[in-house]
Amino acid sequence: MVSVEVLRGFHLFEGLDENELGQIVDLCNERSYEEGSIVFTAGILGPASPAAEIYLLKDGEVDIQVELVVYDLEARITVYTVRKGETFAWSALVPPHKLTASARCRKKSEVITMNGKELMNILERNDHMGYVVMGNLSKVVSSRLAATMAALRNQIQNPSTGKV
Repeated sequence: MVSVEVLRGFHLFEGLDENELGQIVDLCNERSYEEGSIVFTAGILGPASPAAEIYLLKDGEVDIQVELVVYDLEARITVYTVRKGETFAWSALVPPHKLTASARCRKKSEVITMNGKELMNILERNDHMGYVVMGNLSKVVSSRLAATMAALRNQIQNPSTGKV
């Protein structure tokens, strides 16, 4: 079972007090993934896959990957590696709730998942919680965008890396 103390270790919830974290605990589910396991996939070349759950990495490492097709080059690029205490599949909290990347375990990983809609319901009922969590989420989105741009620039400059 996930505790308030465990949630306190995640960047997404920095700034929330014990009572606020206690409101989130009941939403949490724990899952384990083996090294190399695919946690989820985005609809890269087709329609985007729906994002219903947000993921918190409790232990391990998870690569966030995008597929890139430019002329005859096809590549799967790791744009970010999620580490302990970080959030991924943040699209579950942001309309249109569509996955923009895939996730594959670099190492055996322990994750906490929660339904994005249920978390948003809590955040909408408590202005302070919503403000804090969405502010923290904006930092995640900004850092992932910067990491994605850097990885894509690197891939374009060095096309032999990352081939599918």
